[in-house]
Amino acid sequence: MDRSTRSLIKAAAAAVIATGTVVGFEALSRLRWHRTGVASLWEVGRRATGSRKNLLGDDLERFEDYVARNRVRNEREYAIPSWLPIKSLVFEETRDGMRTYHLGTTGKNTRAVLFLHGGDYLTQMRPIDWLFADRLCRLSGAEVCVPIYPLAPAHDYDEAYSLLIDLYEGMVNRYGADDLSLVGSSSGGGLAAGIAEALKHYQLPQPGQLVLISPELDLSLRNDAISDYFDRDPSLAPWGLAQAGDLWADGDDISSPRLSPINGDVSVLRNVTTFVGAREILYPDCATWDQLLEKAGVTHRLVTGEGLSHEWPLALIPEARNAVRQIASIIHAGVQETR
Repeated sequence: MDRSTRSLIKAAAAAVIATGTVVGFEALSRLRWHRTGVASLWEVGRRATGSRKNLLGDDLERFEDYVARNRVRNEREYAIPSWLPIKSLVFEETRDGMRTYHLGTTGKNTRAVLFLHGGDYLTQMRPIDWLFADRLCRLSGAEVCVPIYPLAPAHDYDEAYSLLIDLYEGMVNRYGADDLSLVGSSSGGGLAAGIAEALKHYQLPQPGQLVLISPELDLSLRNDAISDYFDRDPSLAPWGLAQAGDLWADGDDISSPRLSPINGDVSVLRNVTTFVGAREILYPDCATWDQLLEKAGVTHRLVTGEGLSHEWPLALIPEARNAVRQIASIIHAGVQETR
């Protein structure tokens, strides 16, 4: 057997072993954690980054540094990272001091989405937020509006509400409420739910669809069941979220529905879809939220990602691709979507 033949055999053997390893890990991941192998690696990556340590509360100086860094970043002029592979047409405008990006505007759009990003009310749009918004735009055919709304610690929820309600009203006037969807993720999901509950006060109609992704619905995080999910969650911790919520509230009562929409009147809502991971600390509040919607007779749906964690529809995993397609379908259906 010559050298080239031996090399080919070794290469083939290595390929077989590598393939077997991948297939074996995929099978293990699905059997043990009920998720794809890619999703398991994504969770390992989230744990490895150490971002959760900012929120644990065992190092107050670390949390204070985290807040201070975000204060500096948030006061800079925001720009979409140039390296992001965004395929949708993007244009921006600034109104009342708030920069707003519009994705996929063609002049012929019949539907629109107002997307409120997450980030503990401290962090601006992240790359995964942009990739989600871009894919949602392309799959739904809707214009996706992304406001860079004011954040803590320099600003509070009252400032954000004022600007976002005005933006929402303008989109209603342009598209009509039935063809407008309000979508929010994490803290932005809590903000979206609070705004939706408050629309009646402003004499504005409900959006055709309200889609919440791992929403932060109660800033107190006092649900006793949260402790059962603490060790499973790779990215969140209740102490830090509560501290960030206090900064966002700026001294106001955090139990107020505008801050904790789980305490609001959910009966005014319509067509609510909530996505949540079964391995995140916000799951208990999302389950309670869904029960409240059921009791109020609101058309609703709870989509639980088994084996998945916070904001899983935004993650770079196969399960997320299916979720975004589902959200795009909901948006495209408008008010016709049912349970």
